[in-house]
Amino acid sequence: MSAAVRREQIEQDRSQAPVQQGELWTEVDGRRMFARSWTTPYPAPRVVLVHGLVVSSAYFVPTAELLAADHSVLAPDQPGFGRSDKPDRTLTVPGLAGALIEWFSAAHVARATVVANSVGCQVAAELAMRRPDLVERLVLAAPTVEPAARTVPRIVRRWGQESKTQSRELKKLLLKDYTRAGVPRAIGTLKQALTDRIEDKLPYVTVPTLVVRGTEDPICTQDWAEEVARLLPDGGLLTLPGVPHAMNFDAPEQFVDAIGPFLRPGKGR
Repeated sequence: MSAAVRREQIEQDRSQAPVQQGELWTEVDGRRMFARSWTTPYPAPRVVLVHGLVVSSAYFVPTAELLAADHSVLAPDQPGFGRSDKPDRTLTVPGLAGALIEWFSAAHVARATVVANSVGCQVAAELAMRRPDLVERLVLAAPTVEPAARTVPRIVRRWGQESKTQSRELKKLLLKDYTRAGVPRAIGTLKQALTDRIEDKLPYVTVPTLVVRGTEDPICTQDWAEEVARLLPDGGLLTLPGVPHAMNFDAPEQFVDAIGPFLRPGKGR
């Protein structure tokens, strides 16, 4: 079933078996963490969505709404971002992954498929490496940071190119989320992301993993996406024509259609 058809089905079935959209607040390391939730009225596989640099879980809403047709979906705001409390210091990538591990316990999530985008892929890879028991399957959409771009000037140059692919709605969301996080935390988190060597972790990510790249993505190049997939013990790669870096927000139908067979292997769509 395609994402477009699934969206129509969601609208048609809401009166009979509505997807319940809600909010979940938990406490992690003495701080509150916020998450958006989409719950089906019947048992369904669980998916956790991990947002990228400085943005919030709102960045994943278009994808979450489509996945919610046949999944139970949770999208947390990482500490310091969105509506979650702000730590006194900027967390490292391992620190963000540690908070996510604790959040799994606080949210009573025993195991889930994890779908991440951009810098969220670095957090998700750390999570899967440290706690593979928590991760059923892993989707790395537009993973960062490519070694060839691991300096501030180089990554900023690629971001400038990527901004030209963003929709007006995405730009509004980014402005809101960046303002809420604040410049010091944004810069500090960027520096932490640039020092995090995801390529050293990928060989230890043993769960089934799908790497997804859009051809209109100047941040995650094709060569880098292929290298990420190659480094994974159980990895595969999908390349989506005409799709940008922020595929989960600006191309959710194409994205969900692409990852659907991986999320539920053996199920027709």
